Amino acid sequence: MASVALSTKAVGSKVQLKLNGVKKNFIVVHQGKPSGIYDASCDGTWLLLEDIYETRQWHTSSVNKLENSTIHNYLNSTFLAKFDANIQAQIKQVKLPYRQNGGSGGTDRNGANGLSCKIFLLSGYECGWTTSNNPYFPVDGAKLAYFEAGTGTSANNKRIAKLNGSAAFWWLRSPDTSNTGYVWLVYSNGDCGYSVATSTYGIRPALVLPSSLLVSDDGSVTTNTAPTTPGTINVPGTIQGGSTIEISWTASTDAEKNLEGYIVERSTNGGSSWSQVYQGAALKTTNTVAASTQTVMYRVKAYDSDGLASGYRTSSQITVINNTAPTAPASITVPNTVYGGQSIVVTWGAATDPDGDAMTYALERQVDGGDWAQIYTGPNLSFTDPITRGWTSVAYRVKAIDSRSASGPYATSPTRTVNNNLAPTVTCSQTSGTDLGLKNTGFSVDYSVTDPDGDDVTVTEAIDGATQRTFTATPGQTYTFMVTGETFMKVLNGDHALTITASDGKMDTVHKLLFKKEITTAMITLVDAVPADARIAVCVLSVNGSLPADAVLKVEVTNNGLDDSPVWEDCTADVKAGANHVFTNETQLSGWAFNFKVTATRGPSGEGGYINSVQGGFQ
Repeated sequence: MASVALSTKAVGSKVQLKLNGVKKNFIVVHQGKPSGIYDASCDGTWLLLEDIYETRQWHTSSVNKLENSTIHNYLNSTFLAKFDANIQAQIKQVKLPYRQNGGSGGTDRNGANGLSCKIFLLSGYECGWTTSNNPYFPVDGAKLAYFEAGTGTSANNKRIAKLNGSAAFWWLRSPDTSNTGYVWLVYSNGDCGYSVATSTYGIRPALVLPSSLLVSDDGSVTTNTAPTTPGTINVPGTIQGGSTIEISWTASTDAEKNLEGYIVERSTNGGSSWSQVYQGAALKTTNTVAASTQTVMYRVKAYDSDGLASGYRTSSQITVINNTAPTAPASITVPNTVYGGQSIVVTWGAATDPDGDAMTYALERQVDGGDWAQIYTGPNLSFTDPITRGWTSVAYRVKAIDSRSASGPYATSPTRTVNNNLAPTVTCSQTSGTDLGLKNTGFSVDYSVTDPDGDDVTVTEAIDGATQRTFTATPGQTYTFMVTGETFMKVLNGDHALTITASDGKMDTVHKLLFKKEITTAMITLVDAVPADARIAVCVLSVNGSLPADAVLKVEVTNNGLDDSPVWEDCTADVKAGANHVFTNETQLSGWAFNFKVTATRGPSGEGGYINSVQGGFQ
């Protein structure tokens, strides 16, 4: 029969459990934890007996303390024992919200402080009532999903239960909070009321099962079963002491689909004792067999998420060969960049053999994550391997083998991505690396770019790594890298690198040219002269900054700055003295206007300086 997880059953659907060997219908009244006031143990599938099972006293005396009640003790002993043993073991021990110490004077408890039980009666809140219906309901739960009113169905109708075919009263676990002897119950019409605890009414036991249990297509709930024993276990027929071997096994099956993994154990004394060497979900593992081990055997079992395990599948006993295998090669080196269509050299460090045996090396290659294939065996510590264009990745591993065929562990390289792209080409009359020499004025470099694969190419022009321009290039078109005007002015004196980087998004080609800038004189002036209404007779200027002692500073001023040929007067001495400069010029053709020129020239020391402001005025 087909089976589904209990968690997939809709609220309101029915499942079957046996009571005293007779199948009884239980209603799925909730899936999961009803609310935050419940302990985590309440997370599961909530079931409620469809019909009233029998009538019983809630308690033998008029005391409504649930934790000491006759009904609580009966449900969790005599009634619990009516279930099949396998179901009893699966019923969850929960901690339910309840009224501790009974009605009047009691305390509502929930969460980790709830009442511990396996079988229980529903509370008023769980059936949909609250203190808004009656102030004497304890807050001992939250409404279960089943008691939400649906289309054409009232909550009262869902609370009606039958005993021997007729609707009857049935107990809740909720005491009346206004006294110490009354307990809430459900009337035959689905409404609520209360009665003294010694009264005899029907019981509808409820319980919580793990949602992972299975429900067959006839509604029967089944418990977990152990996985099947793995069909085979595979161990190498020849084992070298000190070597690492691989153990593999075939998969088990599990009826509940909750197979979690496998445990592998090893014995080195013919099966007298075993030690665990692996636990996990894989179908193979590796294990190092220590040198001097005489015999070894392995066994494997499967286990599921509920802790059930299969029987063991045990290997035959293998006699261990105690020749000591070589060590792993000291290293393996593969170029960081691997290009399709070109060859690479793979190198590795020497291994050592504890027995002093002669060794050879076996080099293997893995292409595109596939199987390993041997490509070289011999005494050398390097191999030149041609890379086929079209491969996407390649990796290598190498091991040493002694003269008695004992193999050491592998040294494995990182996986390298194979670059099958061809880099763009930068064509320039000056080859990359050329020194363009001394530059004291702006200059330019012409070049063009192409890409063998026809990819779009982005070009970045930079000076000392600072980007000047980025654009998408047209193949073969001539472009000019302009190092002029303001761009040249911003470059400091000294050695510099100009780079043209062509990128197709996969590979970059960098064309690098060197130059040295050497400017010894700087001049500051106003772009536009400042006009005046009358002849400018006097001015005063200050030049602020830091100039070396051997630098030459010259300051000139004019009062006819709008003329085509202004008259410039030297006022350097006045500026240095902090004195006013009196103009001698008394002519103008285009109007009176003030301007200045500040010129700084490096001295023999070559030490640089700066001017950060020129201030002053005129009249």
